[in-house]
Amino acid sequence: MLAALAAMPTGATPTQLATAMKRPTDTRGIGIALRRLVEQGQVLEARPGRYQVAGTGGEFPVMLEAVAGATGDGALMQARLPDGRLLPVNPAYTLGARAGDVAQAVVGEDHQALITRILRRSGREVAGTIMFKPGGNLLIPDNRKDGQLPVLSAFQRFHDQYQAGDRVVGTVAVAADGQAGVHVTRILGKETPEITDFRYVCLAHDLPGEFPKDVEEQAKTFREKLPLGAREDLRKKLVFTIDPATAKDFDDAISLEPGPNGGWILGVHIADVSTYVTEQTPLNAEAALRGTSIYLINRVIPMLPEALSNGLCSLVPNRDRYCLSAFLTLDRNHKLVGTRLAETLICSRQRLTYEEALAILLKKDEPGKWPQDLREIVMQVGDIAQGLRRGRDKAGALNLFSVEHRFSLDVNGLPIEVGQEVSDISHQLIEECMLLANRAVAEWLESKGLPCVYRIHQEPDPERMKQFAQVLEAYGKDGTRIENRFTLQKLLAELANEPPASRLVLNFLCLRSFKKAVYSIDNIGHYALAFPSYAHFTSPIRRYPDLLVHRLVKRGLGLPGFTQVEIRRGYLDALAKQSSWLEQRAESAERDLHARKSTRYLAERVGEVFPGVVLSPTPGGLGVQLMETGMEGFVPMRELKDDFYTYDADRMALIGRHSARVFGIGDQLDVLVAAVDIEKSDVVLGLPEGATGQAGKPGEPRGRREQRADRRKEEIERERRRERKNERRKRGR
Repeated sequence: MLAALAAMPTGATPTQLATAMKRPTDTRGIGIALRRLVEQGQVLEARPGRYQVAGTGGEFPVMLEAVAGATGDGALMQARLPDGRLLPVNPAYTLGARAGDVAQAVVGEDHQALITRILRRSGREVAGTIMFKPGGNLLIPDNRKDGQLPVLSAFQRFHDQYQAGDRVVGTVAVAADGQAGVHVTRILGKETPEITDFRYVCLAHDLPGEFPKDVEEQAKTFREKLPLGAREDLRKKLVFTIDPATAKDFDDAISLEPGPNGGWILGVHIADVSTYVTEQTPLNAEAALRGTSIYLINRVIPMLPEALSNGLCSLVPNRDRYCLSAFLTLDRNHKLVGTRLAETLICSRQRLTYEEALAILLKKDEPGKWPQDLREIVMQVGDIAQGLRRGRDKAGALNLFSVEHRFSLDVNGLPIEVGQEVSDISHQLIEECMLLANRAVAEWLESKGLPCVYRIHQEPDPERMKQFAQVLEAYGKDGTRIENRFTLQKLLAELANEPPASRLVLNFLCLRSFKKAVYSIDNIGHYALAFPSYAHFTSPIRRYPDLLVHRLVKRGLGLPGFTQVEIRRGYLDALAKQSSWLEQRAESAERDLHARKSTRYLAERVGEVFPGVVLSPTPGGLGVQLMETGMEGFVPMRELKDDFYTYDADRMALIGRHSARVFGIGDQLDVLVAAVDIEKSDVVLGLPEGATGQAGKPGEPRGRREQRADRRKEEIERERRRERKNERRKRGR
């Protein structure tokens, strides 16, 4: 039925749909089914008696326009359809869009437009360099994806001030004749790399800037003094936080008390953002529009104004704070046997850094530095976390290894040092507590018959797993063993004992076999975590889906939260998709800034040699990651001067025509930084004179590695033949 309806873009009546489905006598049954699909949010009743698919079948781009007297908050907006018609925008379905935005929409009840995704914000800024041309001046954007944009003659108020080659900022606009271009708004003076890089990433990814005035004003209206009301009072309980030393916002705290039958009650207390950020307010519209906080090395673009993120919603010590608390009852084997959720008022007694928590866990903290009851609880929670980890391992959770690098910047934003992020048992303590709370809340919502914005993760892609298996064979491992999550889990555990280069490559290829986790109202479970149900609940300060889950929990508790309209699947589905897209935008911006800082770091080291590992042989050359810094560069074919190389897709390698020399995935080799283009974030690598492709053990030529792999393959084949022979003997008996 959905397929037939999706093929009818203007929608259909039950009679028309029955005819299209070749079931003309079943109009009544089709009408009943359509109404059920409307309740589920999969179908919209565009107008009485006429239906269309919500999402892909009925989506179309619209330009949002203000109505006379509009405030820009969606209450008085209309959507201009591709055919020129105008529809009013339902104020409950704006996703934070404003007049002038281009959005994706569907037609909902009462013939109103429901925004499902914001495609482009109005007045988007771009930075770039001015180029004078006889036919008109051009802006060459820093982000090459924007192409060359003409400077619109109607907006050349800076024409006499800028010169060819100057860097400027302009606002994307459309002239009366429909020509797209830019309105030059300011000329950039001399900038530090810090400002240039930050501006580049913000403009390239259309990241949000300052909060609108009405949002800031609303955030400042809340009082510091918090009445208890009907909340549970936990201010006398030992509640504490563990966070990075540089953290400014603390959205989670924990507590622990003895439970029944020798078990425990683990309290996970999360800042109650939903008390302050309520539906159909400027704060909520802006939070939905941002979707997530964005972390750009030494800067943060927050989802919420500082008055909330670093103020009333931050669980700082010795201050009363509203929380939504999950009380998780564990048996003596650390198995979850009960979940209770409640609105609470807490007062954190202590703020610990990860380093301080680690010292307590290792019993290396200074004597008398911490109260004894705090030390005992930290150590007990550490023990519980290890038990929770063992439980996840038993269920088949995957330990997907990846190394994250961090930059130390000078005052001008130039990278002076590169290090690796550390994850130790203090990080794992908090991680396991948060994972458990997220899982428990998703299961609790299901038990109440409520919808949920799930965090889902699909099974690995079969074709990419085949490629992964091929590389494993080259390393002398049996790639055919990957039959299910448990065999993959065992293999990943074995990789922990591999040399750093081999482990890096094999984990990279394994990660590439998986799709990213996303938000969805349809639950398929979380494959990597081995959770049948999972949601994000623990970070509403910096993730909008967590805020949605908090509202759903409050509805389950019978507290003010979503209205009946707002809890509909179509609304939640649109927000889930929007949040997934905004998360991907944030990650892309973070990667771009990392790449830009990497090129600045290597620009000061042109001519130096670094150890590297081949990640991606291609017909054009070799993608190489530098081992010490995690930075990536490319060795083009022209730099492979000792032979003529061709790409072998089956072996995923470059092979020399005359020497038969091979460069394949996982080969270790020394590379020389040949050239760097900071504007494009490109790093060109070359091979120093006398360099050789190596793989496997450091210093071992690839030929030996292949011989070793061949021997291992022969051993595997012999083992298989023996197994088949033994099986035949058993059948013979």
